[in-house]
Amino acid sequence: MNNQISFLKPEHLAPIRNLTLRTKAIVEGTIAGLHKSPYHGFSAQFLEYRQYLPGEAARRIDWRKYAKTGRSVVRVYEDETNLFAWLLLDKSGSMSFSSGGAMSKYEYGRTLAASLAWILIRQRDAVGLYAFDSGQTLLVPPRSTNSQLTALLSRLSNLEPGGATDCGNAMERLAVSLSKRGLCIVISDLFDDPRAIIRGLRHLRFKRQDVMVVWVLDPLESEFLNAGTLDVRDLESGGRVAVDGLTASEFFSSGILRHRAALEEACRSLKIGFERVVTNEPFQKALLRIVQKRRRMF
Repeated sequence: MNNQISFLKPEHLAPIRNLTLRTKAIVEGTIAGLHKSPYHGFSAQFLEYRQYLPGEAARRIDWRKYAKTGRSVVRVYEDETNLFAWLLLDKSGSMSFSSGGAMSKYEYGRTLAASLAWILIRQRDAVGLYAFDSGQTLLVPPRSTNSQLTALLSRLSNLEPGGATDCGNAMERLAVSLSKRGLCIVISDLFDDPRAIIRGLRHLRFKRQDVMVVWVLDPLESEFLNAGTLDVRDLESGGRVAVDGLTASEFFSSGILRHRAALEEACRSLKIGFERVVTNEPFQKALLRIVQKRRRMF
């Protein structure tokens, strides 16, 4: 993989409008950096060849194929699904916010979701999508086929943020429908009542789900300081209000610190992975951290 992938930033990837191409660039760089292949499966039925990835054991290479073609490839075999995973993506209006960078929280979160789907399906796990706001949800049941990856990327490419936040209730609605133990990865700015979010997380854990929360923030939300007068527009209700920048900074910063503390404490007690990402962070760095933390959960 080209070394430049290791420091790809959101603004570098924004011109790649095709979500599939952008995701592939991020994922291939991340897999190469793991030094342990996420691909596995050794049952009797041959499925396909794939390119050998740097960091994999050399014994995985099909040397007969190499002798004939000069290409380093690995045999992939069909095996039973290892895991049922759900990607819970917040598509409420607040996720469309961007403070002037190349990508909004939603675009960043959607790309992370697509990258995780790519990794999980390539390791033969079944992945489903649950995209939500207060009014509409998109539910794609988990499958582990290559066509599922194409379907998920297509759905993610066509989704747009809108509607009010309802993160807590959305998690509860999904939890009610779950019957198999699995993995749920929540990607959201978590701009909802923390009590509702914690209630939803508890419900997912009650349904025997391993849960990981990815908290997506804009740089301005991560470090908010403004001395001027601000004209603030609510992206979900459309309402506007003029506020003093310093006062708003003080209230917002203290409020988000309390919000974070409450959620982190709840996640610790529930044994839930919690990862905070800011949209000016290079994608591969954030994705690698999420994947490594997910591995430590098992």
